[in-house]
Amino acid sequence: MSLSLHHFIHTHNVDTEKFERLHKKKYVRFIDALVLIVAFVGPMTTAPQAFRIFLTHNAEGVSITTWFLYSLVQAVWLAYGIAHRNKPIIISNILWIFWQVLVMIGAIIY
Repeated sequence: MSLSLHHFIHTHNVDTEKFERLHKKKYVRFIDALVLIVAFVGPMTTAPQAFRIFLTHNAEGVSITTWFLYSLVQAVWLAYGIAHRNKPIIISNILWIFWQVLVMIGAIIY
């Protein structure tokens, strides 16, 4: 168990025995690994939109209001992830916000 995980268990009143049993299950470890992968890959789905805007210098049809609201939602999820020290949520939402802000910048410029 890593130091941060040890700290989390003891500061969040997690039943250590239950936690250990849960992580002995293969499907839980698989889901944990999958979530980390999705935390990186998911936000990349916005990259084509950002690349299209910057490569074509055209943001026609891109709503800054919509992308701003997406970013606002991601900021709330980021705050949640930070409050709960949940790395996949933190990583994912930082990346989502990065790509969304890039799309908004492109929409403002072009």
